[in-house]
Amino acid sequence: MSVIDHSVDVRAVGDRQREILGRAVSVLVDAGATADTLYMYGDLVQAELATALSELTRTPVSDSGHCVLKGILSDFVGDPGPTPKSWDSVGPDHTRRLDLAFALVASTAGRIFGWKSQQDGRLVHNIVPSKQFADKQVGASSTVRLEWHTEDSYHPERPELLLLACVRNPDEVGTDVSSIRQADLSKDDVELLSTVPVLLYPDDSYAGSWGADGEDAARMLTLWESADGLCMRYDPPYTKLLDDQPELRAAWERLGEALDRCATTVFAAPGDVVIVNNDIAAHARRPFKARYDGTDRWLKRILARGTSQRPDTERDEPGYGQVQIGPYPSLRVGT
Repeated sequence: MSVIDHSVDVRAVGDRQREILGRAVSVLVDAGATADTLYMYGDLVQAELATALSELTRTPVSDSGHCVLKGILSDFVGDPGPTPKSWDSVGPDHTRRLDLAFALVASTAGRIFGWKSQQDGRLVHNIVPSKQFADKQVGASSTVRLEWHTEDSYHPERPELLLLACVRNPDEVGTDVSSIRQADLSKDDVELLSTVPVLLYPDDSYAGSWGADGEDAARMLTLWESADGLCMRYDPPYTKLLDDQPELRAAWERLGEALDRCATTVFAAPGDVVIVNNDIAAHARRPFKARYDGTDRWLKRILARGTSQRPDTERDEPGYGQVQIGPYPSLRVGT
């Protein structure tokens, strides 16, 4: 994959913003709050936090579809202990202050939520390499390239914002990001991908089973036009084309090639947060060698809902019975 270094929206975080965030976390910790119960302690969060962070965490709507908040969590990473061998081998209290700070940042970007059948419904996910999933198309993989995808593409209430916080990244494993608004697709391909549906299924990180042609399957469009530009819903490893449609398959392959050509690789350092507009940009990750010795890459992930308008045709999709935890109220100014 050829990666071009497009201009990245890097948002500098000031000392005052980190100080305000630190005070908010201390108040919440003293009150007994956790990231999963933050919504119960909203009255303890001072308005100055939302004022200080709302502009910083505004939804990326530029053509790149993502931004990086440099060092916004650097005061909370500290020594997190060894990278866990799986998402569930570290208790939610182990990185409590970091998770709370991350949840506060995410809550000024949108309404955070989780999935009941994914990581026990936690709001802050641990993304670490796991031997069990090393060759799967999920975040816990390592030996294979994690292909281009938009997060939770299968669901009509998928996140509009994907937030990734870096805890540890000694090998500088990058996150590839690519925007449909920078992809050099032909008008014919855009038309085809905007009108001919495909079947999308939940990925292997979800508990459950569904047949390749089950009655619960929904027909979904890959591209659509919103008020501010072209949007995308894309997850090839978990997609089935409805019929023998060589034109659609060829357009799909050209979309993947176009995303390769206009991609950017983001190298996050501990304390950085990457925000991806899930309607504009797909993300991926290249293979890397996991050691499973407590020193591997460790990210935190939060999903958030925003205010974007999606096609009316999505409202009747089944969502494969997946149940959301939340979404919880946003702390964002003006919402």
